Amino acid sequence: MAKRWKPACGVLCGLLLVWGLLVWLARSHPDQVERWYSQGFYQDWAGLLLSVTSRVPFSLAEILVILAGLAALVWLASLIRAAVREKGKRLAAAGRHLLAGGAALSLVAMLFLMGGGLNYYRYTFTQHSGLVLEPSSVEELADLCRELAADASALREGLPEDGAGVSLLTQSHGELARTAADNYRLLMEQAPELEGLFDLSTRCRVKPVFFSEAMSYMEIVGVFFPFTLEANVNVHTTDFDIPFAACHELAHISGFMREDEANFLAYAACRASEDGFFRYSGAATALIHATNALYSRDYGLYQEVMSGLSDGVRRDLAASSAYYNAHHTSFGEFSTQVNDTYLRVNNQSDGVDSYGRMVDLLLADYRQRHGLD
Repeated sequence: MAKRWKPACGVLCGLLLVWGLLVWLARSHPDQVERWYSQGFYQDWAGLLLSVTSRVPFSLAEILVILAGLAALVWLASLIRAAVREKGKRLAAAGRHLLAGGAALSLVAMLFLMGGGLNYYRYTFTQHSGLVLEPSSVEELADLCRELAADASALREGLPEDGAGVSLLTQSHGELARTAADNYRLLMEQAPELEGLFDLSTRCRVKPVFFSEAMSYMEIVGVFFPFTLEANVNVHTTDFDIPFAACHELAHISGFMREDEANFLAYAACRASEDGFFRYSGAATALIHATNALYSRDYGLYQEVMSGLSDGVRRDLAASSAYYNAHHTSFGEFSTQVNDTYLRVNNQSDGVDSYGRMVDLLLADYRQRHGLD
C-alpha cells in the first residue's frame, strides 16, 4: 500500500479501536455511562447541536440521508471505474476505495456514539422514576385497558373531525413542535423526581419530514437522527398518531433510547399536556399497545374492552388500520427487519418487540397511581 495511505489506515484503526472499547465498557458499566455520558458529555454535545439545528424549520436529516445515498453511489461507481481502468492494479485500487469507505463508516459510527448511541446502555427509566416492573395478572392488564379505553373515549369527544368523522389535527407544524416540547416541561413540573431529565426535549423543534409518505411505506412514524439531534416525524400518517410520535422522538432527544421507554414517556408527556388532541393521542396509542397485549392473553376480555369504545375512537382506529394496510409492502417488511437488527445491535435483545414492553411500564404506572404496589 502506498505510503500516503498509511496515516489514513492508522486513523481508521484508531477509530475502530476507540468505538469498540467504548461500547464494550458501556455494556458493563451503566453507572459510568449515566454519570459521565448521559448526564455529562451528551448533554453538552446535544445542547450544542440543538442550538444550531433547532433554528432550522426543515429536516436537515432528510438532506443528509439523500446526500449520503448519493455519496455511496459515487463511491461505488468510482470503485468499479478504478477496477476496470487500472487492470494491473485492481487489488490496490480496491484497497484504497475500501479503506476510504471504512474510514467514512468509522467516522459515522463515532458520531453516532457521540450523538446518543451510548444512551442505550444508561440506567433504565425505572431507576429515575421509581416505577416497579413486576409480573401482572390478566385482570390487572384488563383493568389498565378499561381505564385507557375510558380515557380515550372521553378525550375524543369534541375533537375536530374530517368529512369521514376521523379526528383531525388542526395545529400547524410549528404549533405541534412547540406543544410537544412544552409537554416535557409540564411533565417535569408534575413529577419532581424527573426534574432536569428532559431539558433537551424542551429545546428541540420537532421536524415534519417532506418525504413522509415514503416513511409510511417503510412503516416508520418517526426518526431520531443522532448526527443533527433532530426529531423527525411522519406527517402523512393518521392524525392521531402524530402528536404521540413527536413526543416519542423527543424522549430519544433527552437520551432515552430504549423503545419501550420512549413509548411510555411519549404517553406520559401527552398525558401531562394542556392540549386535548395530545392527551387523546397519548391515551389512544397506549390503548393500542395495551389491548394488543390483552388480545394475546385473553380474547374475551379484549372484546369486552373494545366494545366499550366510543364511535369516534372506533372510526380513528379503523382509519389508522386502513391507512397502514394501504401502505404495507415488502419494502416495509424489509425496513422493519433492518430496524429489528439495529435495535438488537444496540443492546435491545428483543429487537422490534421491545416496543411492546411499553405495557410493562404502563402497568407499573397504573399500580403506582392507584396505590397497588
